[in-house]
Amino acid sequence: MGHTHKDTCRICKGSDLVRVLSLGEHPPVDNFVAPDAVGEEKRYPLDVYFCRACSLVQLVDVVPPTELFHNAYAYFSSASVPLVRHFESYAKQIKEKYLSPGDFVVDIGSNDGVLLQFFLPEHRVLGIEPSSNVAEVAREQGIETLIEFFDEKLAQRIVETHGKAKVITANNVFAHIDDLDEIVRGVKTLLTDDGVFVSESHYLLDLVEHMEFDTIYHEHLCYYTVKPLQHLFNRFDMEVFDVERVAQHGGSIRVFARKRSTEPLSPRVKELLDLEEKNGLYTPDTFLGLEERVKGVREKLVSMVRELRHEGKKVIGYGAPAKSGTLLNYCGFTADDLSYITDTTPHKVGKLTPGSHIPVVSPDILKTETPDYILLLSWNYRDFILEKEKDVRARGAKFIIPVPKVEIV
Repeated sequence: MGHTHKDTCRICKGSDLVRVLSLGEHPPVDNFVAPDAVGEEKRYPLDVYFCRACSLVQLVDVVPPTELFHNAYAYFSSASVPLVRHFESYAKQIKEKYLSPGDFVVDIGSNDGVLLQFFLPEHRVLGIEPSSNVAEVAREQGIETLIEFFDEKLAQRIVETHGKAKVITANNVFAHIDDLDEIVRGVKTLLTDDGVFVSESHYLLDLVEHMEFDTIYHEHLCYYTVKPLQHLFNRFDMEVFDVERVAQHGGSIRVFARKRSTEPLSPRVKELLDLEEKNGLYTPDTFLGLEERVKGVREKLVSMVRELRHEGKKVIGYGAPAKSGTLLNYCGFTADDLSYITDTTPHKVGKLTPGSHIPVVSPDILKTETPDYILLLSWNYRDFILEKEKDVRARGAKFIIPVPKVEIV
């Protein structure tokens, strides 16, 4: 099954779309390959479009979800210590502001239960996770999880079996969905009249300001700002009533929506709308300039790594998050450039990175081996990792930071 190329905007259904950034053709970023199964990988266009009508920045080439999320899906949120801490504080905020004991919380795209665990035991929880291997991990922790994709039909079923939800969350998943109308209809069906829908996604302003081009990959279909999200929820008689910028994943936006109400909106909504306007996020020209800057980062990084290799230096990668797939393939890196990549996720260790086919090994190797240079692919955890790996740095290893600018530390 091939990919679908859409010719209308995912939110406003307009057809005035302009391509603003092309990163070439890439395999799905989480499809790690067994060394004995290397063959012809499917690659799909990674092109970014801007909608002149509602200002949504989006991919229009849609890879079938079955190719992106399946039994071998390799992303486990709990493998990242900073991410677990993030979700713990996130749950605390939700509990304090919106929940009473016994309230029902549903997490769409619940992964291994990393967020829902922090609502137990005082609240009823339900996870919805299409990847069975990840969902099983949550179930083993005692978190009820449905192995399905969320839609209006499933929402109705949950209402019949569990009742309506006071809080519905969707973290790093609301930007992954092609049919947003179906999701919002489902959310509205499942939500109590005074309930809150909270989504957290990469924030376009951070992507543009900090050159985070590697956060663009096929799972991320939308790159959100407040304005198009207002347009989306308004169409369903709902409203964005609060927004918050958070540091997670190099800069994210947490968006709070509810059924339309007479309650006032938080002043933060207008503040972010004004900031987005001021930073040119409602015009395609801003993004056309981004393409040249991104090419400049690639040229500098590739020439640096290949010059080091030419000098006989050993260069490796650190971290194999989804974003690393975009960076490695856009730069054309292979095992000739990076000898291996370390990662803590058990399902990735022993595999090869998608497209670039660089071996993934356990970080334990750095206890005994000292590479000359380490390309930090999980740059969003820069401070945490530099502190964690202070021993290998003390032995002489230097880190290459690729984003927001190429530098050696």
